[in-house]
Amino acid sequence: MNVEPESLEALIAEFASLPSIGQKTARRLAYYILSRSKGDVERFAGNMVRAAELVHSCPVCHAFTDQERCPICTEREGSKAICVVEKSSDILPFERSGIFKGLYFVLGGVISPLDGVGPEQLHLPQLINRIKDEGIEELVLALGSSPEADSTALMIDRMLAGVSVKRTRLARGIPMGSDLEFVDEVTMLRAFEGRVSL
Repeated sequence: MNVEPESLEALIAEFASLPSIGQKTARRLAYYILSRSKGDVERFAGNMVRAAELVHSCPVCHAFTDQERCPICTEREGSKAICVVEKSSDILPFERSGIFKGLYFVLGGVISPLDGVGPEQLHLPQLINRIKDEGIEELVLALGSSPEADSTALMIDRMLAGVSVKRTRLARGIPMGSDLEFVDEVTMLRAFEGRVSL
């Protein structure tokens, strides 16, 4: 016999669909939400809906923004260095530490045939065109340290054959299999300073 109401089960299922959230954590979050006042819950839900309506990908770099173009693309226009990341949240460690003052480009993932992600699912053609059109002088590949990230970096390197742009990767100070958004500033600084040519 199921003792939890169907609407509560649906809420638990929504939380469980989020990355890194298991059933126990999903249930704990759902119960916490239900322990809050109706006003708190409405504000929480309203903020989710508002973010879903207002936040979109920057047409230039694909980072999340609620403006026509993201502030970095607007304020740093003309910069000759681009840091390529897998997802929008990977930009935050660089900006928090202040170690990179150039532009960014969000690929939208890494090549992973087992997950059905090939080069055509990523923003690779736009990246290559941007490098050529804007006269980019340095490309920093900050894709983490996984076999999929390595494959993606090699693909980008091959696509840029004959293009005069310095290509570097972050040093291996970042733990294998970790996401950049969870890396502390000191580790990120060391990995960035120790980046190597491809």
